[in-house]
Amino acid sequence: MSHKLERFVTDIRQGRASHTALFWLRVFVQHARQGMLRSDEWVEAGLHLGTAIPGLDPTDLAPRLALLSDYDLFQAIRLKDQQLFVGSELADLDWSRKYELSLQPDVAGTDTPADWDCSEVAECVEKLWQEVGPVSPQDKALEKLLAAGSPLWGGNGTGRSILLEVLHEAQAIYGGWLPRHVVTRIARALNVPLSDVYGVTEFYTMFYTGPVGKKIIRICEDAPCAIHGAARVEAALCQHLQIKPGETTPDGEYTVEMVRCLGLCDHAPAVLVNETRHFQASPQRIHVLLNNAPRHGQQQTNIGGLVKVAMANVKVVDPTSLSEYRAQGGLAALRRVLQELTPAEVIEVVKASKLVGRGGAAFPAGVKWQFAASNPPGPRYFICNADESEVGAFKDRALMDGDPFRVVEGLIVGCYAIGAAQGYIYVRGEHRSGYERFCRAVTEMEKAGWLGDNIQGSGFSCRIAVRRGAGAYICGEETALIESIEGKRGFPRLRPPFPANYGLWGRPTVINNVETLAKVPSIIMHGGKWYNSLGTEESAGTKLFAVSGSVRRPGVYEVPFGVPLHHLIYDLAGGLVEGRTLQGILTGGAAGTFLRPEHIDTPITFEDFKRVGGTIGAGTMMVFDDTVELADVLTRIAEFFAHESCGKCYPCQMGTQRQAEILQRMEAGLAQPGDVPTLLELGRVMTDTSICGLGQSAGWAVADAVKRWPEMWPVKDGKG
Repeated sequence: MSHKLERFVTDIRQGRASHTALFWLRVFVQHARQGMLRSDEWVEAGLHLGTAIPGLDPTDLAPRLALLSDYDLFQAIRLKDQQLFVGSELADLDWSRKYELSLQPDVAGTDTPADWDCSEVAECVEKLWQEVGPVSPQDKALEKLLAAGSPLWGGNGTGRSILLEVLHEAQAIYGGWLPRHVVTRIARALNVPLSDVYGVTEFYTMFYTGPVGKKIIRICEDAPCAIHGAARVEAALCQHLQIKPGETTPDGEYTVEMVRCLGLCDHAPAVLVNETRHFQASPQRIHVLLNNAPRHGQQQTNIGGLVKVAMANVKVVDPTSLSEYRAQGGLAALRRVLQELTPAEVIEVVKASKLVGRGGAAFPAGVKWQFAASNPPGPRYFICNADESEVGAFKDRALMDGDPFRVVEGLIVGCYAIGAAQGYIYVRGEHRSGYERFCRAVTEMEKAGWLGDNIQGSGFSCRIAVRRGAGAYICGEETALIESIEGKRGFPRLRPPFPANYGLWGRPTVINNVETLAKVPSIIMHGGKWYNSLGTEESAGTKLFAVSGSVRRPGVYEVPFGVPLHHLIYDLAGGLVEGRTLQGILTGGAAGTFLRPEHIDTPITFEDFKRVGGTIGAGTMMVFDDTVELADVLTRIAEFFAHESCGKCYPCQMGTQRQAEILQRMEAGLAQPGDVPTLLELGRVMTDTSICGLGQSAGWAVADAVKRWPEMWPVKDGKG
């Protein structure tokens, strides 16, 4: 057997090639005369025979082209002019013309087709056909998936709307990647252009169109994990496996990737092996990663705070048990809404609470609901944004994992308030646990009659679909998230129009994040005035803060607005390790600003933080002691934004790349005159001209660091 044919056989057995490609090779060897077969006769015979095989689609062109172009088994002579085509040229044949097909001489075992004895190849093909069958188990599973789908996916009746979910499930079926014939089959089944499907797979980093290891080891390289030794874990792992980051071991067992933030900053350095989380990884324990067996009872997320609203049930109830949730008062708010309040009254309660969006924009939630509800009658949608992906952000993850029923209850209340019969929960792709918790919560509530048609006899009907992202930070931006749910690349839309008027599928849509919706049940039960009395006049209620970095107890802490920053960092998060001093706190996330030690007693409010130059944002606090190289932190932040920029608008696409390049050079000691002014100018241009918040805020941390620590990069006479 030639090595080419042997490679094809191996790929069939290991699921890297379609059984349909084997079918076409079998048709060839059965119908070839004197080693040759005309192309039109080959196609005609294959179409005739293939229609009789259940689950095999002979009209799918991809497997036939893959057989011709990927394995160098064939050669084709165009009858019109006797031009010879081999290798990758066969993928571009004009099938309206006729060709004489034959196997390559080294495959056929002879230079003369007329002398070709097909028995050896035919025997090999027939043996393989009997061994693996006409349709692989994976292909059967894919067909079942395409036929049945999942009720949790929801949709608006279009195939494209479930594209990301189908790609996720198909990738799991085919061993972690998407072979070409699979992508082609999905495109045909969902009636989506093949180019669009590939556009989606290339946009989202968690989709692979080439073979990967059975275990994909993703090591976070962003600031919180970096300062705790992520690079040492990477070096030890790659040295042991004898590969570089981004490579796969020769046996196909492992792929190692350095990735952007995994949302596990409180367990730094964090690693994700396939879908399994690993906390506090170390070079001495790489066998845990290789075996994908996390330590039993590994540390859980620290949860704290004296006043708990959103976090009241976390670590109190079983997050998978609806009965335990109800025993703590769960669904009482939804019952009250359905039995006692009109949609307009619900909106007024939320407005009275002064609750603002907790995803970073801080737009009044009740006002947003009112905007959507004021539109003319017709379909409306409500989306829970659970795509928390910014460096240092993990508060929503704690809620998803610890109390998903509260978030779902808040979402149903929101749907009722704006008149939406369909809600969506869009979960970050790396948070498999949160996705599964939401799926279970939705299913349990449907079984109990709290979701579906005529909920509890109220006349209100509502369903919730759960969707996954696939590794794109930009999809946390609400219009990019909408595009993703519609089965597209996550490009932000120009605004106006705003989603409250023109959102999902062009209909009025409200988008609130996990924390915002988790506050809603308590507000409904206790009233708007109760909630806004917990904070200050201008900053109402409580806020979840994700504290990470150089603190003793990184975790999620819920505090009422108005408490001093010192209380959050030192009393709740435990302060710094003995002997170390505070250097700075990056507030608001990677798209945030710094506070110095002299600001530690600042009250945590929107107004007080604005006064001293801090940002509340989504509630991220990255603490850095005097051992941390802030220049390295800033470089990693710049690399994060350069990696996550979607590329739709030129200022962000080029500005983030240029910002990262300059900071990399400066950190390497190769600064050039004018680097600092260039960085500041880049930041201003991105802020003024970028389409969405990613580009608008990508330079904030760098510009603020220049102001807070001018000695880091001295500026003299307008030059760096």
